[in-house]
Amino acid sequence: MQGEDRQQRRVLVERGIYRQPNGRYAVCVIFDGRPRWRTVAETIEEARGQRVLLQAAAARGELEAFPRVTFAAVAARWLARFEAQVASGERRERTLENYRYHLESHLLPALGRRRVRAISTDDLAVLVAELRLQGLSARTVAGALVPLWGIFRFALRRGFIVDNPLRRLEPSERPHPCRREQRTLTRRELTRLLRSAPPLYRPLLATATLTGMRLSELLGLTWTEVDLAAGVIRVRRQLSWARRNSPSRRVPPKTEASVRDIPLAPQLEALLRKHRLGTPFSGEEDYVFASGAGTPLGHRNAEQRGLARAADKAGLNRVGEPRLRFHDLRHVFASHLIVDLNLDVAQVSRALGHAHISTTLDIYTHLFEAAAHAADVRQRLGASDFGNLLATVDPKLLRVNPPVRRRPQACRGGSRKLARPDCYLTPT
Repeated sequence: MQGEDRQQRRVLVERGIYRQPNGRYAVCVIFDGRPRWRTVAETIEEARGQRVLLQAAAARGELEAFPRVTFAAVAARWLARFEAQVASGERRERTLENYRYHLESHLLPALGRRRVRAISTDDLAVLVAELRLQGLSARTVAGALVPLWGIFRFALRRGFIVDNPLRRLEPSERPHPCRREQRTLTRRELTRLLRSAPPLYRPLLATATLTGMRLSELLGLTWTEVDLAAGVIRVRRQLSWARRNSPSRRVPPKTEASVRDIPLAPQLEALLRKHRLGTPFSGEEDYVFASGAGTPLGHRNAEQRGLARAADKAGLNRVGEPRLRFHDLRHVFASHLIVDLNLDVAQVSRALGHAHISTTLDIYTHLFEAAAHAADVRQRLGASDFGNLLATVDPKLLRVNPPVRRRPQACRGGSRKLARPDCYLTPT
């Protein structure tokens, strides 16, 4: 009887679409010989689009007879599909780790028990606001929305929902990450940093500074990939983050472009050679930067016990400035390539392992422009009358003479002990 009353309250608009008393539209499709209703649309155009999606899902047998599936269940199915893509090499292990982190830390605690079809845009706006109140950065919140978007797309395609509520968030409700200010260090600051580093972490910090490698690439490095004879490091793997019941392990690098050979400065080659001679873990398959037990150094230990302690001791983590990160050492290396070595953008991009040259330009445009501007100004000054001003004043000013050899002479009285300082300035 209640079903008949409900049916009478709906007004047929066109095939499979009904208008409800509240003004919204309901879509009806036949699944397993029975009508299945979804109340999802605000406009007739949207209802037509949802009707097509629901009919396609029903034809594939993916429409749930009783759509009570929870967000956690949909997320598990989506994650299983992503894991299969990682196993086949289509996606990267580090991306999977990142998505798992956001699911376990931010999404499942808030949405896991909710029916996925009952999650509204307002619910997601509240979630974003709560994550902000927890002190998470805009970049972290934005990172959490990436797997959330994928889960809703997965649910939409399989008929669990008929609209993606995430796409309706207002711009003011979305996180807007600002690029973190890049920290650069002078040679004097780098010297203080390396001198202040704990002995266990000093080779790691030095290699990070002189190669620009990512922290995960450094921690996953084994001696078989350090060719000291050829003076090159071959980046082939990286270290995954350790998780509960899942220790860290070597996995493929971030992108195909991350697979690269990095030339070693002779000084760094000598340091690594000494480091290998002084460690008990010097076999080909041993980690270059190992703990006392021979296991790879952990990401957090490298950041906190290695870099943070060294930076604090060297006075580089000043109040009011961003704390020094390992990624800042990568920026230091890039700055050296651009400013000191005058490498072009393609060379810098290959050295850093960027997937696209546009990434390198996006991050370091100001350095390339500054270097090009300085070279252009220097060239134009040299060719101008203003630059030739000194030559017109006195040509001898620009003449380079060999250094004058000087020798001490006896002064008056014949005693060098009593000689005045100007006695030693007489040219030979």
